[in-house]
Amino acid sequence: MVSEQTHDTTETTPKGTETTWIPTSYLWPLRFILGFQFLTAWARRYLNAPGKLDWYAKSNIGHKFSTMMPHALPPIRAMIQWLILHPHWAWAFLIAFTWIEFIVGLFLLTGTLTRLAALGGALLSFGMLFGNGWLGTACIDEFQIGTVEGIGSMILLFVGSGSFGLDHLIHKYWDGHLHLASLDLHLT
Repeated sequence: MVSEQTHDTTETTPKGTETTWIPTSYLWPLRFILGFQFLTAWARRYLNAPGKLDWYAKSNIGHKFSTMMPHALPPIRAMIQWLILHPHWAWAFLIAFTWIEFIVGLFLLTGTLTRLAALGGALLSFGMLFGNGWLGTACIDEFQIGTVEGIGSMILLFVGSGSFGLDHLIHKYWDGHLHLASLDLHLT
């Protein structure tokens, strides 16, 4: 993974070309705005329009699955089809999806376990993108949300939070790695 650097440096590669490295701290605005977008997605459903997650309300957003189904790309299409056939699981999925958006948004805003949060953000974003068949069936901005949030999350997945986040403090007490058997997962 990319390490934090405090200033721009120029290196010469074996082929003789120069490479300039930019500090990861410069990416904090991207981390902040992505976190804000995921957090406001949660707020739109839980605070602004709680009927969207109410199973019995007319405004329940579970109906979007039926509009997404014809355009969804595999393997998301199979998942949507299963959720349409099992509406109580669809409701549980929407609740879980919304709370994952909250956790991803909060962690990105604060720079906590940034790489793990960015992985969650990329999965949420690309899942929505592929679930809508790239073009957006329920609202016009689904393509933009899926691509911009997905690519932005991938950048943070590979780079981390930089020095403007709680990960910087976490590294004083923990190396940020999760060791599972032979796997070494870098979470911060």
